[in-house]
Amino acid sequence: MAGALLALPASARRAAAFLVAARAGGGIYELDRWPAVRGRRRPTPKAVGRAVGRLRIAQRLTTGFLDPVEDALYLVAGLRGLGLPATFHLGRELVPASPPAGFYAWVECGGRVVSTSLPVREEYIEVHRSAEG
Repeated sequence: MAGALLALPASARRAAAFLVAARAGGGIYELDRWPAVRGRRRPTPKAVGRAVGRLRIAQRLTTGFLDPVEDALYLVAGLRGLGLPATFHLGRELVPASPPAGFYAWVECGGRVVSTSLPVREEYIEVHRSAEG
């Protein structure tokens, strides 16, 4: 755990840099090159939850509050920097409350949704997923 705590500032900086590099302008993102998983940690629920919480604090202090897409991009890069194999997911609403259907982004790690408490697997159909790293 101490190693992950020491790696957090560098991982948060790399996540912010990835987010800036991914912004192509005009609402378009360039997502051809995802950060690799640095080292390898077992994605236990406790380790992932702790890492997400700490990355969110670093995110708020450095980049502020982000929309769901940018939040997910930041978290994937940050988790991968901490050795956790996170994936980015983008989904479209199955049954929108009012047309047109919206999109939402989330992060999964170890087979669990870790970036939101919304029931994204039930209410969204996945249209894009990053490689696991």
